[in-house]
Amino acid sequence: MVIQTPKAVIFDMDGTLIDNYSYHIEAWYVICKKYNAPKSKKYIIAHLHGTNHEVCKKFFGSEISAEQSAKIGLEKEALYRELYAPHIRPIDGLTELLVLLQKKDIPMAVGTMGNKENADFTLNQLDIRHYFNTVLTAEDVKHGKPNPEIFLSCLHALPLSSTLLKDEIWIFEDTSSGIEAATRAGGKAIGILSSKSKSALKNVGAAICIKNYHEIVKLIT
Repeated sequence: MVIQTPKAVIFDMDGTLIDNYSYHIEAWYVICKKYNAPKSKKYIIAHLHGTNHEVCKKFFGSEISAEQSAKIGLEKEALYRELYAPHIRPIDGLTELLVLLQKKDIPMAVGTMGNKENADFTLNQLDIRHYFNTVLTAEDVKHGKPNPEIFLSCLHALPLSSTLLKDEIWIFEDTSSGIEAATRAGGKAIGILSSKSKSALKNVGAAICIKNYHEIVKLIT
């Protein structure tokens, strides 16, 4: 099977550029215990989507202030980077795909609900920042996924000459809320099987599900 080459590509970051899901879960688990919200890892996994403030309201109660959640969020993200730094590596085939897309002059963006520090950490550690026309993070939007704001903002920031059709916009994601956001943004959602099952991602709109980027490279070359 060969598929049409896209005219724009957007990548989520966590679980999509890197397989770091378990490190985020572990960091939240430690932080929840520290602040006397002993959530199970199962609960954390089920509710881990949205902005840090939205997540903190689920973990610590709806009365938590934006200031408090911002402080807790920064502490959690710093712990995550400390835990993951010795292990960071790209999803298999990522660099090969980025090189191929760049050679084809296809504009690319990163749209993540992670914060700027995490995005800098990831892109700099992997040395892949130069492939992307724009990088947008949680600080750039008001609403977390499944709201499509982050991906719509990426599309507006990319150097596109015209309105694109769905099959011309590829959005790589690894979570159910991310796939839903991608489809709501008008893109072709491609699921990376790093944190969810194929059926879970297909059920919310993933057009294709892949284990790594070698599979995509084979489809467009």
